[in-house]
Amino acid sequence: MASPSKILARARAVPWAVAWELSRTLWFNARDRVNQNLTKNERGDFAAIVRMRGSRPWDLDSKERDRLVFLMKKAATGDRDASWNEAGMSLVTLLPPRLVNEVWKRLPRG
Repeated sequence: MASPSKILARARAVPWAVAWELSRTLWFNARDRVNQNLTKNERGDFAAIVRMRGSRPWDLDSKERDRLVFLMKKAATGDRDASWNEAGMSLVTLLPPRLVNEVWKRLPRG
């Protein structure tokens, strides 16, 4: 398992607009997946973050960003320790091609 500092560093490397769009896509287009992979409390948190900020991902504070990333990955894959790659691959059929391209360009190479 990755250390908390490595997880945070990876989370900060992904632009918030991408994380935001992935979360909104999940919430509005794959609600059954969200319901299946998140607990009732997690679904409430996920919905609250997506709804309370409207279309403004830059208004999220660091705590909300961390929570959104965690919930988005878990909602997409069902795995609380999922990578960005796993989350992106599980959502590829739900996302517009331009967003898939942005996620792919930002994946760490190595």
